[in-house]
Amino acid sequence: MLILLCGQYKSGKSVSSATFPKPLLYEDWDCGFSSIENTRGKDNKLLIQDRADITVIPFYRQQVYDLLFQTDIGVKSAPAHTMEAPVLLKQHNDIIKSLNKDGCYLDKPYKTLVIDSLTTMFRVWKEMILRMNNISTLRIPDYGTLETILLGQFIPGLKSLLATGKLEHIILIDHIDMDKDEISGMLMEFPVGPSRNMGKIIGLQFDEIWIQKKEGSDYVWRTKTTGLFQAGSRLDLPEVIKPATFQSLESILKNRV
Repeated sequence: MLILLCGQYKSGKSVSSATFPKPLLYEDWDCGFSSIENTRGKDNKLLIQDRADITVIPFYRQQVYDLLFQTDIGVKSAPAHTMEAPVLLKQHNDIIKSLNKDGCYLDKPYKTLVIDSLTTMFRVWKEMILRMNNISTLRIPDYGTLETILLGQFIPGLKSLLATGKLEHIILIDHIDMDKDEISGMLMEFPVGPSRNMGKIIGLQFDEIWIQKKEGSDYVWRTKTTGLFQAGSRLDLPEVIKPATFQSLESILKNRV
């Protein structure tokens, strides 16, 4: 199952993703794994108690760089902080290629891959373009390149990986953007993309796009349009899955058999 899981900051998305089947490989782009290690339930017990079955790969920058305020698009110099983008994306590519080969990474098999979050990963994509083209600012054609990567390479590649049967689930965690329709004047919410326009269409590429919310004391997944956000489920799942855990989802799917 390929799931795009969206929600506001600190809405429990990382913890919910960690309830999916283990062994689980977790690409940590936002330093978000700390919430998985520390979040406790009403009984004061850790919500994720099989931490040993999760392999965490850090994807955040390790260095500190001077602030750079250069905006001249004619200057041929990529900002220093983009130096790490090729390293990070090579690591991601190596993971995907290894999983596609035999379902393993570093000789360990996995059932679930979590990428947390696309919001930060997309920023690194932009840094990669700056680095490869040795420029200080993105140009209009660069957004065409980003769209080609998103719709022609990244998402199709994940779908192909799932189709091999070597993984059971891929969870992509993303945040929410907002814009106003220029014609109708209506507000709309959508996943964060490499650009705002790409964010508006990214949901079309997924069978499952859910929004995570906190309702009362529980986190829930909403699988249908809620408020301004266009969620959806081609599996025709219930509108609300509560609590937001794989165990709740598994129970629903088993009852359909």
